[in-house]
Amino acid sequence: MNWGVVGHGHLGSALAARFVRQNIAFQHLSAQLWDQGKNLPQPEDALLLAIPDGFIEAAAHQLQQRGHVGPVFHCSGATPLSALEPLPQAGVWYPMQSFRDVEVPWGTFPVYWENALLEPILQDLHEKLGIPPGQWMTSERRATHHLSAVWANNFPTHLVALYQDFCRQKGVEPMTTMFLDSVSQALQEDARALQTGPARRRDLATLARHLEALPPELRSIYQALSDSIARLDSSNS
Repeated sequence: MNWGVVGHGHLGSALAARFVRQNIAFQHLSAQLWDQGKNLPQPEDALLLAIPDGFIEAAAHQLQQRGHVGPVFHCSGATPLSALEPLPQAGVWYPMQSFRDVEVPWGTFPVYWENALLEPILQDLHEKLGIPPGQWMTSERRATHHLSAVWANNFPTHLVALYQDFCRQKGVEPMTTMFLDSVSQALQEDARALQTGPARRRDLATLARHLEALPPELRSIYQALSDSIARLDSSNS
């Protein structure tokens, strides 16, 4: 079976690099050119759609209009399988990993499959890629895992980025050891019970001083987080 990797973002590039490393014949395609009749896969090719979620349905319709009959898998965590409904062979191949570079530790993170009718194709793909088989999961459950991954990855990374910006603006050395210790301990124990600080104490004077000292773009975030700390503490009382 001939494979096509559709998309040149982080995931598409990492997949292409893995296909090359494993000596798997494939095409690296761009769905952006399909409406011009260019860079199209063969109708029988198996495709991995490593494209933004908002373009999956449109890509499925373009493939359907051009008579694509081969299996097509989207690689989204949040998008249901039904986004590929126009296609005769549709499935999901979702690697739950943050792709920042073409080199990733394949085999150390889960890959979620959907549509058991295509199991032989997925099993063959994983054998070629040199990674363990995936796990079956419904669209609804996969979306929950994806949301959990956003909480685990994107939000903490964003908070660290804001913290680094704040330290640079104020000329403060980042408290890296405190940051690492706080996160590590919170994950190992009951994070609610470990919470300290002015928000939990309802120290309104300190909160007001902090808000005044913060750059304007950080005030709403500080206020929202402080309010959330107070609410969580109240619900646990």
